[in-house]
Amino acid sequence: MVIIIRTDLKMGRGKIASQTAHAAVLLYKSSIENSNPHLKTWLNYGQPKVVLKIDSNCESDMKNIYNLALKNNLNSCIVRDAGKTQVGIGTLTAVGIGPNRADEIDKITNGFKLL
Repeated sequence: MVIIIRTDLKMGRGKIASQTAHAAVLLYKSSIENSNPHLKTWLNYGQPKVVLKIDSNCESDMKNIYNLALKNNLNSCIVRDAGKTQVGIGTLTAVGIGPNRADEIDKITNGFKLL
């Protein structure tokens, strides 16, 4: 599982943790609902999660990552904030991908750095 966070929004550490958790829960939930064949392996190997950053200030870049994941048949999600604290309502804060095979996710996320 990989979660990509926008750093241009200047979210605090707690906010980033919250957005990351939202993505992980959404991915897990959709994996159950859609019978993701990679879910059991992911659970058995300690539920690994990698958090990456994107420095772009363009929401369309995040949408492109999400759409590329969908195009490659990877479980994915978009996280939009409720707008109650640090960012505006509906702001796209994170994209989550997985659980899927690492090599499949890496094709999309290989150019991003660890948060």
